[in-house]
Amino acid sequence: MVVYPFCSITGPDVHSTGFGTTGKIIYAFLTYNLAVTVVYTAINLPFGSLAALMTKNQTERGYLNISKMVFAFGGGMVVNAATLPLVKYFGNDSSAWQKTFLIYGVVAIIFFLIVFFTTKEAVTEEAKKAGSEEKVNIPQALKSLIKNKYWMILLAIFFLNSVVNAFIGVNVYYAQYIMNDDSLIGNLSIFQNIASFAAFAVCTGIIRKIGKQKIAISGVAISFIGYAMVLLNPTSYAVLYIAAIIKGVGNAALSGVMYGMLADTVEYNDWKSGIRAEGLVFSANSIGQKIGSGIGSAVLGWVLAAFGFVSSSAAQPASAISGIRVIFLYVPLVVFAIMFIILLFYKLDKEYGHIVEDLEKRAKRA
Repeated sequence: MVVYPFCSITGPDVHSTGFGTTGKIIYAFLTYNLAVTVVYTAINLPFGSLAALMTKNQTERGYLNISKMVFAFGGGMVVNAATLPLVKYFGNDSSAWQKTFLIYGVVAIIFFLIVFFTTKEAVTEEAKKAGSEEKVNIPQALKSLIKNKYWMILLAIFFLNSVVNAFIGVNVYYAQYIMNDDSLIGNLSIFQNIASFAAFAVCTGIIRKIGKQKIAISGVAISFIGYAMVLLNPTSYAVLYIAAIIKGVGNAALSGVMYGMLADTVEYNDWKSGIRAEGLVFSANSIGQKIGSGIGSAVLGWVLAAFGFVSSSAAQPASAISGIRVIFLYVPLVVFAIMFIILLFYKLDKEYGHIVEDLEKRAKRA
């Protein structure tokens, strides 16, 4: 239902509204937040929880979520490559942007409808047949989540990962003020995304053999190595490109299994408290991500300001350069070290088989 308004909101162009400057700013603010904060969230939460509803099989959930990330990365790469050529094709004016995003909106509708018509919530059907589907109020479900240690672990991981992603904003300043090369950030992103895309295929091949937790913890370790490598020579192009490839592999390993791990906590929650709450598991986690992203962005600005960074200045004082180096080189290392330690306590992969068996026995007795 919300696919159509989301795609229609992304199409209208602020420049074609006829408003003045202030009106256009207000219009852009309202439509962007309506599209991204409200409508997209309404789409993404049920979409994200689908893996938990389609199957209880741990490996299949891993495959589903890796596939989702492959298409997410692939779609992002296509959009990045196609947007400017499409805008140029349509006349390179404000209406050209509108036409381009209307095309993306139509494509999005098609893909969302494919998901709607071709997927089935098998787990929900099983619960109905077993007579175990009960209505639970939100306070009860939230209380069960707080007691779900594995969900809490993943909430921390998603939060910290969002903080790291927010701090990536400093990369632009590192390229501009330290490397004196504005094009570097785009090139590094290409190398990192290609590496991530390739690494997803590897994750698909090994997920059954070693499990999601080991892949996630390996991804964090690889990312740590990628960031630590830059310390060898922070201004070497070769080092930065190799590090970008390593970071891409680490990012793919972690992001490829995180949502599958989150889906598994639904079964643990059901086993521990008798409450499934797939939607709440993913929606509460989404809030943690948004908070992490917001805090990361805010802290980035505060730290840069504390070091004397002036956004409007073509040149930065030595203190600001030091601040950029600290954020670019050291902060991610600290965050990934914390994530590594937290993931050591995630043992659900080993317990999951027993939990599902026990849940099936309960369903038969019900």
